[in-house]
Amino acid sequence: MRQLREFAQHSGEFEQAKARLVAISVDDQEHAHLVWDKKASHKFVILSDPGARVIRQYGLLHAHGKGDTDIALRTTFVIDENGRERWRKVSATVLEIPKAAEVLQQLGEMQ
Repeated sequence: MRQLREFAQHSGEFEQAKARLVAISVDDQEHAHLVWDKKASHKFVILSDPGARVIRQYGLLHAHGKGDTDIALRTTFVIDENGRERWRKVSATVLEIPKAAEVLQQLGEMQ
């Protein structure tokens, strides 16, 4: 949740970099909307993927990651305007989740 809040705080910088933020979660639509309202401050889209279709397509499903529940691996992507993945960081722990500055640096290096 800290990453979502931080990215929302830096949404203007992402806009200047011509980047659009999108979060995807295995949580249901109601929970995704609550997070969008409370944590993301309406600054970017949060998609609900409770069946994990999109998460599976990216190879990021951690089957039975929380007891009997499937969860998504925490991953940050940069995907270019042609739909190609340009950068990916899979975070094993909360401390490894990239900060906004790291993602903005990656965007700057690509331009």
